[in-house]
Amino acid sequence: MDRSDKWNAPGARKVPVEGRYQVWTQRIGDGPIKLLTLHGGPGATHEYFESFADYFPQEGIEVTFYDQLGSYYSDQPDDVSLWRVDRFREEVEQVRTALGLDDFYILGNSWGGMLGIEYALEYQHHLKALVISNMTASIPSYVEHINELREKLP
Repeated sequence: MDRSDKWNAPGARKVPVEGRYQVWTQRIGDGPIKLLTLHGGPGATHEYFESFADYFPQEGIEVTFYDQLGSYYSDQPDDVSLWRVDRFREEVEQVRTALGLDDFYILGNSWGGMLGIEYALEYQHHLKALVISNMTASIPSYVEHINELREKLP
């Protein structure tokens, strides 16, 4: 599916962020449990979450895929001042507000897990829970671990 097809997919919606950009979202299902996915990267896409559409809706889980600013299906501005954690955190809040999510779950994978932590620290009153997958909460600890591995490998 090319980029233009994705914008027209069932449940797809453009959400304005920063007052001048558009990010891509897609809601699948309609259930009492609301889940927003935060992909890795930054710069990856939601696509590795798409298998959720085969299972979650019939379990009463409404899943919203979301490509962060700079990811393929969303706008890709050439402005390095945008690539800050606090700006991404506020982008998630803008998406949450536009989609009317409250008392919802976030599933953050890798970078999305770090972003989910940042979001939860500022906006926990909107969250039911945060699920983190495959990430580190400490970059210094991660770098130390990777350096130890490098020393052990040929």
